[in-house]
Amino acid sequence: MLPILIRMNILTVLLFAIVSFAYGQDRKISSYINPGCSYCPPDKTLVYTKAIGSDNTIHQIWDFTGGLPTIIFVIGTVNSSLHITWDGTNPDKFLMSDEPRYSFAAAIDKLYEYDDVEDVGHIDPSVPQKAYSLRHMYWARNASKMTETEAMVAVRGHFQDRAGLLEMKLDLLPFNDYAVQLPHLIHTANSTLVDVSVVNVTSSRAYNASRFALHLLLVSTDPAGDTMRYSMRRSLDDEHTPGVFEIVEIKTPESSRNSDGGFIQFRPVAYTQQERSVASSTNAHISNFNKTLIPARSTLDKFYSYKYDPHDLLVQDIFISFGETGDGYYKQHNYTAWSFTIGYGEPPIESFSLFVIVIISIGLGVPVLLALSGVTYVVVKKYRARNAPTRFTDDD
Repeated sequence: MLPILIRMNILTVLLFAIVSFAYGQDRKISSYINPGCSYCPPDKTLVYTKAIGSDNTIHQIWDFTGGLPTIIFVIGTVNSSLHITWDGTNPDKFLMSDEPRYSFAAAIDKLYEYDDVEDVGHIDPSVPQKAYSLRHMYWARNASKMTETEAMVAVRGHFQDRAGLLEMKLDLLPFNDYAVQLPHLIHTANSTLVDVSVVNVTSSRAYNASRFALHLLLVSTDPAGDTMRYSMRRSLDDEHTPGVFEIVEIKTPESSRNSDGGFIQFRPVAYTQQERSVASSTNAHISNFNKTLIPARSTLDKFYSYKYDPHDLLVQDIFISFGETGDGYYKQHNYTAWSFTIGYGEPPIESFSLFVIVIISIGLGVPVLLALSGVTYVVVKKYRARNAPTRFTDDD
């Protein structure tokens, strides 16, 4: 009985390994910084990635040249290509070789400061607030990695009129796994990991309870009359993000209908220290969607106005704000970091790790083994009692 149980556990582990291997690298990626720009200085950063799959190619543009951090996904045919022309050190046109099948984009255009006098954590239209445009932010490139197995860039944004920084890191890893850093989001060949940190930003003297929120613009080639959708679902467990069982997903209409559109996925948690831990975590809040317009002369405007009528695009905005009651507001640590993934297709669903599967297998296997052993003992004992040899005495 024991060898059978051991074989069952080994088969379970092997099955998990086979499934994990099947979700390995399934796209061939190539990436470039400022492709086609001969004289771009270090404060000009545009990354173009091309991820070729079996039935389509995902083109991504990560742009910081116009001040507004912008991520654009374009889905084309397997053999499609994207060419960027430049006006000096600024991107001018984005030319696709084939008609795009679909496109989805996100940009951070403003940082909001709000006076959370009620100490509720999230931004509210009724509280005092100020918007700081990122249009003229200066972005310096800190690090980059462009290989066949990873595309990564880290940048640091400087405000013109105040102290403090916005730090961002974008990372494309073309295989299915969990991110190394908390909250350990799932990355795939169809998505990009994004980390955003608000570091030592000077708060307004007029506010006693300052918090900060990111203002996100979302664009897709879905009909303008439709709407993005978001949901919060419970995860299997908190193995990868201790204490956080929820996952927030924002989907474009095409993604909601056919799992063939764009999505943003994140855990509703942020961190108030560089060393991320449960002790330094706070809440991340999402607002309702609002209709809006693509900012004029932005990279979004240059990309979409060349191929589409802006009035036919779905353009909405949301706030992502950070904090919870009693956490001491932003001034407690002068640091807030938040992570999300942005991608194409069906958002990834978390699964149990190999370690957990082994533990579950052992946990279920031992009681089953004990139960089978007990049943076997009882059956054998009854069988022996029924078939015991007859003893003859002298009287017989």
